[in-house]
Amino acid sequence: MAEAVVITQPGRVELSEVALPDLGPGQLRLRTRVSLISTGTEGIVYTGRFAPGTHWDQWFSYPHRPGYSLVGEVSDVGRDVTGAFRPGDRVVALLGHASHHVADANLCTLVPDDVSDEDAAWFALAKVGFVGMEAAHARVGSSALVIGVGPVGQMAVRWLAASGAAEVTVAHRSGGFRLDLARAGGATAALQDDLADGLPGLPAPAAVIDCTGNPDVLTRALAAVADHGRVVILGDVGDPSQQRLSHDLIVRGLTVVGAHGRHLLGEREHDIRRLFFRLVASGRFAGMSGLVTHKFTPHECAEAYALLDAGRSDTMGVIFDWQ
Repeated sequence: MAEAVVITQPGRVELSEVALPDLGPGQLRLRTRVSLISTGTEGIVYTGRFAPGTHWDQWFSYPHRPGYSLVGEVSDVGRDVTGAFRPGDRVVALLGHASHHVADANLCTLVPDDVSDEDAAWFALAKVGFVGMEAAHARVGSSALVIGVGPVGQMAVRWLAASGAAEVTVAHRSGGFRLDLARAGGATAALQDDLADGLPGLPAPAAVIDCTGNPDVLTRALAAVADHGRVVILGDVGDPSQQRLSHDLIVRGLTVVGAHGRHLLGEREHDIRRLFFRLVASGRFAGMSGLVTHKFTPHECAEAYALLDAGRSDTMGVIFDWQ
């Protein structure tokens, strides 16, 4: 048996015993060390704030086992697993918040010794940020605006900086420590602004990455980007029908593209995880210190999700410590 976090219905979460399958060929048995809450996605599922008929409605039903950013320790190795994995190894995998897992070995990636559990736990949101950076066509010397510097926005900022972007501006309406973390991660300018009146006093960037999940932001992103620029929708909205296009799209020849973690799969996903670990270990993925703001034991899961519902803007990385 294992213990798992379960959202039983909107607004209610508990730690429950769940069955653990037998170890099969090509699989690993894992003991969880830490797991990172995806505050945007899991917040929407926890509150049930998504519209009927949307992709959210198709993906999730209750009871639901949330989570997809887990660092585990290999406790046993199944038959036919290659020598890449041994008991005691640390791995990351897209698995839910639970004390133990049995997972296919080909879905797991080794964590290097010089990367901490807390830093490694960002691998899944780092992938989302990478997809956004790639969709923005970032390159050496380019410019970009990141709107919303929650967990995904923080990862997008760091990828942009690592890619050699010359100007990385961030905007976040609540400002405060989130802007400070973005500066530490490579942002060259930071605005406490919701951009309702445009981008104040700064050149229009070649790309805008909307990480907010707020449907009102799309028209502001379209207004802020340079002519013939790209707007990347990276924050997933609970009700996409509330998003609106503006005249900027046609008049100024803009490109709007959606980006999602599901766009990066297979061996390339492992490659990006390994690249993330190398950049973190070398210090080139800057400003990781301070990204984890809250830690909870799994038995405190109700308190963790209540915090995200009532005061998400006061959090950044929220971790379950299973050790």
